[in-house]
Amino acid sequence: MDKPYGWCADKICLSPKVRDPWETDFAALVPRFTGGLSAISSTLIIYVILRSETRLSSIYHRIMFGMSLADICGSIAMALTSLPMPSYMPKEEIFGYKWTGARLGNTFTCDAQGFFVFFGMGCMFNYNAMLCLYYVCAIAFTMREKKIKKYVEPL
Repeated sequence: MDKPYGWCADKICLSPKVRDPWETDFAALVPRFTGGLSAISSTLIIYVILRSETRLSSIYHRIMFGMSLADICGSIAMALTSLPMPSYMPKEEIFGYKWTGARLGNTFTCDAQGFFVFFGMGCMFNYNAMLCLYYVCAIAFTMREKKIKKYVEPL
């Protein structure tokens, strides 16, 4: 007798038709679209900043420039999804699942993708924290840009 799809011998399954997200094309396609859209949006932010009169002379523009650069690094790495993954991964057989999507890389490209995802996203979150600190100084403490540059920015 054939077992139905989703049948689990060693664990309890919620439903015989439930599939894990990494077994569908959804897991490979959605990050490509959202990561690409995020990289394009960040590129447009950089373009607008560099075309403005103040360029990088304001604190806000420097923070947004750095955040956008970090987002481009992380988003492009995220948009590559499964492409940098090694074509053969022995752990798939051990764990019993196969990641969908084209895999054209090796362990070096996979490690590089992981680095850029975590570096880009980590820097982006730190720039976001700096933007929050800038707003606290500018709005809550009513500090002028000149004072923020002198006392807060060097930290």
